[in-house]
Amino acid sequence: MSSYRHGRLSALIIGVSLSTLACGNETARSPSPLGFRWPDRFAYGFEYVSETQRDGQRLVRYEERKTIRFAVREGRYLVWHDSVLKVTSMPGRPATLEANSSGDTLQFYLEVGRLGELSGVEPGCDPVVPACAEVRASALPLELRHVIPRLPVWSAPAGATWSDSLPFDDPRRAPGGGSSGYVLTAYRSAGDTLIAARAYWVIRWSSVRRAFRSAGGGLGITADQPVQETGVVFVDKEESLPVYAVWAGALAAPPQLRAIGVTGSGFRGRAYIPGSAFDPNLSGGP
Repeated sequence: MSSYRHGRLSALIIGVSLSTLACGNETARSPSPLGFRWPDRFAYGFEYVSETQRDGQRLVRYEERKTIRFAVREGRYLVWHDSVLKVTSMPGRPATLEANSSGDTLQFYLEVGRLGELSGVEPGCDPVVPACAEVRASALPLELRHVIPRLPVWSAPAGATWSDSLPFDDPRRAPGGGSSGYVLTAYRSAGDTLIAARAYWVIRWSSVRRAFRSAGGGLGITADQPVQETGVVFVDKEESLPVYAVWAGALAAPPQLRAIGVTGSGFRGRAYIPGSAFDPNLSGGP
């Protein structure tokens, strides 16, 4: 499985900043896209890496690669995962290939709006089937939000900011009863840039995900640890389509793990249109 280091993520973000500044006053006037033009069929390749550490040493590394495909069916998108690969590794041990979850093998229905709205998610299966009941309805839109930003109603000039809240509610998910909450995302229009003579809007974002669940036994509601992330999305100006995104975040270890020296987990990801200039599997990809 291919992977990439934090340095490449930092270099990309720094490079975007320099390119944006180099455009001068023209970039300062560059607005965000007015809306996306979603084709009947498209796909995103996703790559995700997380590492859990103790005293600066890696304990566990998890890597995931997959393609998420979209095809129009009766006015909304049929969405499914393809070529899912999950690998866990620990120092001194052979890497382990992880089994796919129910959500990796099922199809979903989803509505994707012109401004990046993600709604109406519905598993394409009978909810009375245990494998279907276990699937979190929120998993797909929360993942897609990394690469599909929520645009403002009005075009935002470079430097402008806006925000959006993506709610979720998984009360029936097993095990644990599921959780409800929201992802609050702050966006900033970072102008535009040229890559290989092609123009892209650049949108930066930072988010926090807050989830709450029933404690059980009549103990009320408990709050999960907030998850904070930052990222950048490139939107192709000619196609009006998000084509590339990178993001990263970190989680502090819960008290029971801190007691044995575990400090926390860092994670990073990227998503891209397969076959585009950003496809890491092609020569010259980022």
